[in-house]
Amino acid sequence: MSEPTDKSLPREETQASGRPAVARAAAPAHAAAPSRLGEFEILGKLGEGAFGQVFLARQVSLGREVALKVERVDEDELPPGSFVPSVSSDTAARNEGQLLASLEHDHIVKVYSEFRDPASGSRGLCLQYVPGADLGAVIKRVHADGAAPQSGGAIVAALDATRRGQAGFDPAALRDRDALAGDDFAQAVCRLGTRLAEALAFAHARGVLHCDIKPANILLTPYGRPMLADFNVAFDLSRHQASGGGIGGTLAYMAPEHRAAVMGLVWGHVDERCDVFSLGVVLCELATGKRPPVPKPGEPVVEPPDSPLDRLPRELAAVLRRCMESEATERYQSAGELATALEATRRLLAARRALPAPGRVGRWVSAHTLAALILAAAVPHLVASAVNIGYNMVEIKPKETPLEGRALSQADVFGYLLVGYNAVAYPVCLGTAAFLFVRLRRGLEKLPRARGPEVDELRRRVRQLGWWTILLGSVGWFPGGLIFPLVIDLAAGGVTPDVYAHYLISFTLAGLIGVVFTYLAIEYVCFRSLFPRLGNPDAFAHESMWAELRPLTTPFGPFVVLACAVPLVGATLLILLANDSLGFRVLAAALIGIGVAGVGIAERLTRKLRTLAAVWHRDGE
Repeated sequence: MSEPTDKSLPREETQASGRPAVARAAAPAHAAAPSRLGEFEILGKLGEGAFGQVFLARQVSLGREVALKVERVDEDELPPGSFVPSVSSDTAARNEGQLLASLEHDHIVKVYSEFRDPASGSRGLCLQYVPGADLGAVIKRVHADGAAPQSGGAIVAALDATRRGQAGFDPAALRDRDALAGDDFAQAVCRLGTRLAEALAFAHARGVLHCDIKPANILLTPYGRPMLADFNVAFDLSRHQASGGGIGGTLAYMAPEHRAAVMGLVWGHVDERCDVFSLGVVLCELATGKRPPVPKPGEPVVEPPDSPLDRLPRELAAVLRRCMESEATERYQSAGELATALEATRRLLAARRALPAPGRVGRWVSAHTLAALILAAAVPHLVASAVNIGYNMVEIKPKETPLEGRALSQADVFGYLLVGYNAVAYPVCLGTAAFLFVRLRRGLEKLPRARGPEVDELRRRVRQLGWWTILLGSVGWFPGGLIFPLVIDLAAGGVTPDVYAHYLISFTLAGLIGVVFTYLAIEYVCFRSLFPRLGNPDAFAHESMWAELRPLTTPFGPFVVLACAVPLVGATLLILLANDSLGFRVLAAALIGIGVAGVGIAERLTRKLRTLAAVWHRDGE
């Protein structure tokens, strides 16, 4: 165990307790460290705090290095600006020793024994010695130049620069260090936060609240493993009332209800959610380099428009915001929930990193998502309209004069029908598409600070875009293949079976082009740009995400087959239909050329889509 020396702390950073406390404005020079305390040879001083001093010592009987936490005896030795509860040091040492003895966890500093040295009157705890550095020193080093760190390697480098002591070689721990260094910075914050939240959950399950989580009380081993330390103001729920006296902590990291309990307010209370709040503040400080202002009791959290959290990945910012809610009911209700959310966030960020590197089109789609959606929806249908109109102009030639007994010619009916059909189809399809687009745009505008359920709803809407594409394209195109010849025949007469076939073919070809390529293009935008941004860390799991997205991949194969139908139909028309007109032959040849190009585009899009979708099919380690 190691502890930094804080010679002068701002008032908001001082420790406090619900019992009367005494403040000292100055501290006299400390005496030299003793050379021996009982069976412990003192090797050096690691640090000091309001509750005592910490020494690196060698336990002679066992031949091992340990940390000795020597409780403060003389109040005149208090560091300036420190507050100490009016409870005996003997009681404090016994309380911390008893609590820590029950907490055998890989990420909690272990207590070996209590000790008392009759010769000097010193007493305290013999603790596990953790070489490395406290998180506070690492945070200062990481953010020293004001630039945003890019990877977990910044944490490892800061740790190497500030650590003390040497750790024995540990291959398993070395893998942890390599994993931390390989993370991007947000992932690294999540990795450390998950381990600390798991340690808290372990303590909470045994009725122990830490009550003083802050960077100085979190140690990092040389391998980057975080360790919770300093349970000297920990609260044992099995023996005390959560609103009773004797509650301590550090004001700058306290939840509002925790601070209220320290101040003796009636509604003050401490429980697991106070530790969740404090850990959220610590992780926010690690992620941004700035400690967020903690609201006073009874005041809501007011986040400025230019909050440092807005520069973090949305998923991590959402987790930290929920941790630091002023209302305890709005936070994660347990440290276990927080650990799950942080791990989910890390996996979401890992999945995003696992996406294949985008090319020029992919980069443009990611930067202009809404514009890409509009183009994906419009361009295939414009091409389909060109094919349909061209085919009709060349092959389907309505008679210019009315048949005997008919008031209207086929050309008249065709013209009226063209206007009427489009007057219905376009408003319905375009109006629905515009509604979906506006709703999606509003959701994306709110996304940076959206809550989990809002993100889930937005992701549901995005999943529906492809199905809406199929529905609207089918409604807009396929009925026309029957409606046009049938209405013309009923109103003007003279429509032969081959004309029925031509109309059916033209509208089917146009519909296939519009539906197939719009669906594939829309899904490319969704898988490349939208789904990677729409994970909810409060509910994310790879299995559930894949269950949501897998149905969207089902049409990929069949749609490539349908794309092949366009050149096949063109070739069939050219061979089977005995039409010697130059226009028809040019049209059929153009259909073959467009169809072949379309097959290539569809196959390439499908291959990219499968690669993008595979990220959610596998674990995002």
